[in-house]
Amino acid sequence: MDNFREWLSDNLRYILLGIAVCLVVVIVVCVVRLVGGSSRNSKKTDAQAVEQVTEASQNTAASSTAPEASSSLKKDDASILELVKKYYTAVAAKDTATLATIVSPWTDDMQSSILSNTMIESYDNISTYSKAGPSDGTYVVYAYYDGKIKDISTEAPSLALLYVVTDDSGSLVVGDRNASTEVADFISKATAASDVQALKNDVNQKLLEAENSDPDLKAFLDSQSSGALGETESVTEADNSSSNSASGGTATTTAGVNIRAKASADAQIVAVTYAGAEVKVIERGDQWTHINFDYQGTTYDGYVSTQYLQFGDSGTAQTDQTSGSGSASAAQTGQTSGTGTSGAASGGSTSGGAV
Repeated sequence: MDNFREWLSDNLRYILLGIAVCLVVVIVVCVVRLVGGSSRNSKKTDAQAVEQVTEASQNTAASSTAPEASSSLKKDDASILELVKKYYTAVAAKDTATLATIVSPWTDDMQSSILSNTMIESYDNISTYSKAGPSDGTYVVYAYYDGKIKDISTEAPSLALLYVVTDDSGSLVVGDRNASTEVADFISKATAASDVQALKNDVNQKLLEAENSDPDLKAFLDSQSSGALGETESVTEADNSSSNSASGGTATTTAGVNIRAKASADAQIVAVTYAGAEVKVIERGDQWTHINFDYQGTTYDGYVSTQYLQFGDSGTAQTDQTSGSGSASAAQTGQTSGTGTSGAASGGSTSGGAV
């Protein structure tokens, strides 16, 4: 025991030093673990934050995408209704100075078309049915009006299509519905929706009732349907059975027009052409023409309504009318029912066209 005490006394300072070193090592290890754990937690938190920011960005991007063409119709939006009333008031008055401020682009051809329109005296009882367009500040507008035809007492219920856009100053103007294939495609899909078709059918029914109530109106509309201004898609079975077997060559579209999988207005839309597009004629018919359309390296095969084709041999550029009867020349609108303001009689329309 005395020897142990003597040894402990001689080595105490070394023992204390060793204990101190061990304590330092333990403290350092604890600190390292503490700092490491904090760092890992921080990294995890940062990763979660990045993930949350990314998700927020995706949500923001999703909310800012263009609305679907199937969005529901809005009746008589105040600003759109004001523009459409101003537009048709100017058309009836042949006020080209006003039209030049609310139609973009405004061209000499449009002005000539307005000035040459002597059939429609006024556009009454105007209502609008609109859908959000393919981009912010754009709208697909279906304008209802009762058209007062010269020397006929009964007004013709009508439905026309306008493409409304927001200009650089923030004002709504009537734009070009054939500005791009994307716009034309969006409008075609919007018009094919059930609510628009129901609206169109309702206007057609009103037009039929007006025709039946006034022989003068019916005679006028029948004359326009079969006359130089072009035929409508409302044809009889006998009309559909007849065809022109001419094929080959090319034709030019007079409006942005649907290419359908079959020769029927109910068939699937394969693609949409732009106004002035050149198409290859496979087989020409009185009502539907089988065509090929080449666009950006892709060939689309299908059928288009013959009335929207300009053939080199016949030179027939027909009306933008799609249902109802008759048409009248004016700029920017695409007729869907009744009498109207289709631009094809003067060489085509811009915001309006085939539906």
